[in-house]
Amino acid sequence: MKIALIAHPRFPIKSPFPGGLEAFIASLIPHYCAEAEVVVYAHPGSDIPSPARLVSFPFDSEAHRRYPELIENDFLLKVMRDILVNHYDVVHNNAISPIPTVWACKYDLPMLTTLHTPPYSRLKASAELSSLSPYVHFNAVSYSVAECWQPYINDTIDVIYNGIELTEWYGAKAAKQQLFSFGRIVPSKGFDLAVKAANLLKIDLNIAGPIHDKNYFEEKIAPHLGNGVNYLGHLDHRALQQELKLAQAAVFGVRWDEPFGLSTVEAMASGTPVAAFNRGAFPEVVSKKGGVLALGNNVESLAEACEKSLSIHSDDVVHRAQKFPIHTMCSSYLEKLAQII
Repeated sequence: MKIALIAHPRFPIKSPFPGGLEAFIASLIPHYCAEAEVVVYAHPGSDIPSPARLVSFPFDSEAHRRYPELIENDFLLKVMRDILVNHYDVVHNNAISPIPTVWACKYDLPMLTTLHTPPYSRLKASAELSSLSPYVHFNAVSYSVAECWQPYINDTIDVIYNGIELTEWYGAKAAKQQLFSFGRIVPSKGFDLAVKAANLLKIDLNIAGPIHDKNYFEEKIAPHLGNGVNYLGHLDHRALQQELKLAQAAVFGVRWDEPFGLSTVEAMASGTPVAAFNRGAFPEVVSKKGGVLALGNNVESLAEACEKSLSIHSDDVVHRAQKFPIHTMCSSYLEKLAQII
């Protein structure tokens, strides 16, 4: 089997990963390579392990900052032209763009598209059109995402949960009196809400992640630094594991319906309970064993969830994370790709 694996071109597939999507792609590659010939279409700065092969095209980062959609569309058009002439058995598309699915529909390319986000307006029409093709199929990373997308897709949407290498995150807890929040630092991730919740509890909060919105960081996060709030930078997985071992709870104050939340599974796998809002995929992923979900959608309820999560036994939290092993995710994708062929 020859698989073309398409990543969204905005960020490289390289540790420390810019976000969950890039970590997801990286985790698939070795498992796919054990069963197939794999070519990864991704940002030219990607670090793709052998025997998978990276195919990329020039990516003007400065122009992308000014015209992101234009640069991404140009890149993905080149990707699809290359895929057409190289005759893959199946394409696994992870680009948040209408281009791959429309091309697959037009040229009868066997394609599985993983839905990593709630529906965006520019994707709805292309999904509805392309899903009429017997060659184009979709899966979602949670039932929450599948439910949002179903009105726009003329096919059944299977759900394959994301997974992680659980053993890499597990370790003896040495919790201090502190909380931890990590991920892409943008308004939708609600780090400022996590800061306010920690302040209400008078517990220190450490924050880690790439700053993707400098204005948000400077206006909402920076003024609190040094007053029980610490920014640790963009950490790789090893450093994140060490921080989670020291944290009493992981706080996620997200402002949107989180499609899955890979960070929540990483936290739970370390034995660190999760405190978050009761929205998106959090009820599916965290459940009652992995943490506490806020009853309301405000800082006070998030602080209350943090406080309650501190009493959850780490063994129960680890047990919840074991519902999301990497081998189950990858095996499910390989089975789905084989069915499509």
